[in-house]
Amino acid sequence: MSPWMPQIEDRKGPRYIAIADAIGDAIKDGSLKENQRLPTHRDLAYDLGVTVGTVSRAYGEAVRRGYVVGEVGRGTYVKPDDGAGNPFHIPYDTNPDVFDFSLNFPAEGERIENLRRSLMVIAQDPGLGALMRYQSEQGMEHHRQSFAKWAASHNTPHDADRIVVSNGVQHAMTLSLMALARSGDTLLCEEYTYPGIKTLASQLGLKVNGVAMDEDGLIPEKLEAAIIQTGARLLYCMPNYQNPTSIVMPLERRKEIAAIAEKYGVWIIEDDIYGFLHEAPQTLTPFAKILPDQTFYLNGASKCVSPGIRVGFVLAPKDKVKTVATCMRLSNWMAAPMNVEVVSRWIEDGTIYDMMDWHREEAIRRQEVVFENLPGQDIKSTKRCYHSWMHLPQPWTSDMFCMRARERDVSILPASVFYTGKATAQNAVRLCYGAPPNLENVEEGMKRLGQLIGEEIHAFHSVM
Repeated sequence: MSPWMPQIEDRKGPRYIAIADAIGDAIKDGSLKENQRLPTHRDLAYDLGVTVGTVSRAYGEAVRRGYVVGEVGRGTYVKPDDGAGNPFHIPYDTNPDVFDFSLNFPAEGERIENLRRSLMVIAQDPGLGALMRYQSEQGMEHHRQSFAKWAASHNTPHDADRIVVSNGVQHAMTLSLMALARSGDTLLCEEYTYPGIKTLASQLGLKVNGVAMDEDGLIPEKLEAAIIQTGARLLYCMPNYQNPTSIVMPLERRKEIAAIAEKYGVWIIEDDIYGFLHEAPQTLTPFAKILPDQTFYLNGASKCVSPGIRVGFVLAPKDKVKTVATCMRLSNWMAAPMNVEVVSRWIEDGTIYDMMDWHREEAIRRQEVVFENLPGQDIKSTKRCYHSWMHLPQPWTSDMFCMRARERDVSILPASVFYTGKATAQNAVRLCYGAPPNLENVEEGMKRLGQLIGEEIHAFHSVM
């Protein structure tokens, strides 16, 4: 392969910026491939007729933008994607030799046996034929009644008429945004957030604006400033076990956020997919309780039951239910009745609550293994959560740490995947430990991370 050479003659601005821009453009058009080594500082400086310092500054800018990684003694390489650019690409067959802590999957538990038993019962039900027909876009009446009970167990208003059943929470997010936003609108969210909302917003032509957070979640003053600055009237947030930070927003903070939303007429899309992990979800106070006329409450079965079930729901304000139902009809006509029937029965007979109890206990067991094998590390995690936020010690960078971990068959994601702000992302990684098949697998993977983080890392400095 011929050495890559940037064309910067027609580019405006400082030379180092022109070189960094050229690197980015070459990655986009395929001229530079993943893991391809860039010319040495001295060689590129000679070929372009600039100083070595200019090239060093250009490569440093490319590192900052996330285009490349550099290592003393090895050179500068195009950053491997490793799933970070597309965090939702999931292989059909998992690699048993890889310890995957990158995706926020729930542990399996007894979901397969529960499903097998329920399908056998449903198969003998004389009303089975009704599940094979087209249904109302809002969902079958008895299904909505069941989901209203589920929502009420999380301290939301019990109102089946406000429920629209969806094919998972990701779909519920889509319905909510379709009902509320138009192309060009600004969507506010936590500065570190679930990557799916970023991808979805982009597809719908929305501008994403991250709002600063502290240890209690969204900062009210920063939210108000963002509303005033952008004119946004839409906020997506995850107040319970926030992904990726695991923060549970205190009640007083929720009230402050709700008061600001009410003052400026901002709609809240409240994603409560992890709320079940709390020891007593009914004691939490969702935005749907504080500000019911401006909150779209989302919940579903992906984390507490199984991602393969694909069942969720939107509890919408009364005057928006028909709009959400129309969006359902346009996007998917209806949620799959058979899947919904399974979850509905589990709500009615208590199976789903038994599964939630099991997950709370399993999450604690797995958390203990994480902390035991990463002693002394700066890990932020709320009890009973399946994911943690780990800040890395210097001179590690999150991108370099993820790359080195992958060489040891451990997969994790850097903070940049979740970041929606305009500055530099925290030097942190998200650790998810629900996907591994057992505690032994979690332990071995975390041991490898513990060994890696304690290595001599002077050789892994980014080239700046």
